[in-house]
Amino acid sequence: MGWEDLPTILLEEIFDYLSLAHRYYCSQVCRTWYETFHSPFIWYTFTFDGLIFTRRKFNLFRGYERILNPYRVQRYLPRQSQHIRRLIIKPIAEYHNMCDFLNMLSNYISYHGHDDYPFPYLEEFSFTFHILILIDDDQNNPNPMLNAYYQYPNAFIRGNKRYYGTGGIILQTLRRFISLIRSLKRFRLNNLLLELNSDIGACLDEVLENSCETLEYIEVLNYTSHITPLYTVGLFPNLHTVSISSHSLDDNVLLLFANHLIYLRRLDIVQDELTILHRYRDSVWTEIETILKDNKRKWCIRMITKGKCKDEPIWPQNPAPIRAILYDTCSIKVVQTSIYTCMEQFNTTLETYAHLKSMCRIYIPRSFHERADSAYIGLIKTCRYLHTLAIKERISTATCLLIAYYGTKNNLKQFYLRRNCVILRNEYRKYLFNEADDDNDSLHTWLEKHCRQYDDVENAVTILFGRKWKMLTDWEYNRIRV
Repeated sequence: MGWEDLPTILLEEIFDYLSLAHRYYCSQVCRTWYETFHSPFIWYTFTFDGLIFTRRKFNLFRGYERILNPYRVQRYLPRQSQHIRRLIIKPIAEYHNMCDFLNMLSNYISYHGHDDYPFPYLEEFSFTFHILILIDDDQNNPNPMLNAYYQYPNAFIRGNKRYYGTGGIILQTLRRFISLIRSLKRFRLNNLLLELNSDIGACLDEVLENSCETLEYIEVLNYTSHITPLYTVGLFPNLHTVSISSHSLDDNVLLLFANHLIYLRRLDIVQDELTILHRYRDSVWTEIETILKDNKRKWCIRMITKGKCKDEPIWPQNPAPIRAILYDTCSIKVVQTSIYTCMEQFNTTLETYAHLKSMCRIYIPRSFHERADSAYIGLIKTCRYLHTLAIKERISTATCLLIAYYGTKNNLKQFYLRRNCVILRNEYRKYLFNEADDDNDSLHTWLEKHCRQYDDVENAVTILFGRKWKMLTDWEYNRIRV
């Protein structure tokens, strides 16, 4: 059996991971691969990353740059547009290419008209704007193009950095395209950083008009460069998941979600380096809890920190139904006070606590008193419903054993741990274990027996969980999904 004899379903999965150019190269290998290249399955997702459909062209002032080739787009759309289900536009520094591509899509839809809609299976549209970042220094910037951006109103200042969002022709082009697509189920719109009040509601109003009844998932991150509540998000009646920046929420928006979004199950409050810290009224969570109980509904709120954010989130007050706290960033280290706050506020609801991304950009302490070993053990003991824990910073093997020991007594099911940050130590020789059902002497003996080698630790935790368990390499840790 050769490569040409692989089942079509496997070839389709392989082709799905390839770029458009590599798919074409593979289609020249044999007839079977050529037929797979034309299979509708591998065209379900189309990603415009600024390289596809472009060619290099020399500019006398800026050197080589990439220019969109309209002929390639015109050849592609009639052949594959009816198969596209996910359309993703990644951050592109060449704004002219992005605008030209969106204009071609808009013109293509307008040409076919309402009755012959060319994207009948399009379910998801994702757009992330490429933010221009300028770093202020003592000397004036000699670049005239960047100096022109200093006069642009859409500027978000954080420290010595200026972030410039979208507006003008780019925003008009994006709004025109969104106004032409319909019946979406998932919609993502990130990093617009709108400043003008006249632009507030841009793109969301178009989605509300064409996909009000069908939209189930919406993600709106860093929509504005200042604190502005987005009431439009609460007008989609069939939403079950909302992912939104914290400064796009306020008390009234949260109450609108509770009253109007009867199918809402998950609310992701996301914070990154562009998010403005914003606190909500404590009593609003009590009102929301009353509304949810009266309608027999439950929310799963996830606090997510991502990107290059270096600030801890502002924690909502109990009874906010916080079920997951995720740090998807390399810039924040574990803070014991933060863990103790979670223990105090969310001990009856917290189910997931995870620090993701193994490559830490901060100092990791080695001393036991500086590390968060005791805080993690307290978290496991206090949060009875915690079923997923991911630790990327330094802890000892004895702490790892105690987390597994107390976790299996409660509800811990998934325990992820970086092997590179586990040290062979036992700092609990003088600690008195006085929990219920704890035999102090036997527990100390068990710790001393299994904490001196990594293999012994893995075997002991495997016995506690009743399944194979091992510490993860950095590559494996970066691939976990919670």
